[in-house]
Amino acid sequence: MSEAIADLGDLVFLRAHNNLFSGFLPYGLAKLTNLRELYLFKNELWDTIIPTIGDMEDLEDLRLHENEMYGPIPDSLYNLRKLKKLWLQDTLLCEEVDFGYDCRVDSGFGFEGTISTEIGNLNKLQMLLVNNNPLDGTIPTEIGLCEELAILHIHKTNIVGSAPMELCSLRDKNLNSKPNQGAFYADCRPNNKTQDPFFSCDCCTDCCDHTTKVCVADD
Repeated sequence: MSEAIADLGDLVFLRAHNNLFSGFLPYGLAKLTNLRELYLFKNELWDTIIPTIGDMEDLEDLRLHENEMYGPIPDSLYNLRKLKKLWLQDTLLCEEVDFGYDCRVDSGFGFEGTISTEIGNLNKLQMLLVNNNPLDGTIPTEIGLCEELAILHIHKTNIVGSAPMELCSLRDKNLNSKPNQGAFYADCRPNNKTQDPFFSCDCCTDCCDHTTKVCVADD
């Protein structure tokens, strides 16, 4: 993608998913301050999320999943106060082989670091999908400020600890409000050997085994 994309200042929707765009995200994207939807998933993008992404103040839906991207979630992303949907799941690890590239989902590669306490700034957030990434740390209590959160997938990560009470209280609001829909996934299934869950959760709808990556409904 070219830095010339910055010239499209009036653009509101950019849906360029399922293509063969390669390389890194241009810094010019941050100039698209009127953009509401940015769909770049299922391309061949790599490198990190641009640190100035927080300048896209009207952004409501950001989907970067199924690319070869990595690195921490930039601090500025938590300034996107209109953000409703954040899709960063299923990062790909690609290796060169005789016939081209072999790409697969690998939970040991992708977005890393922790979910910031600034997550509470995203109080319009409805969907947060970060599964299959090496994110670590714990879930901050400030996530309870995201009162419209309806779907949360943090399974197949290195997130530890337990689900804070502030998060579990969202199940009485929008989280898991639709019957038979897995809304809250985490690595809370007891390990086959130790019988201890990787992540303790009393309010998850679906639990995964951190070791085997098998998920079952727990609701």
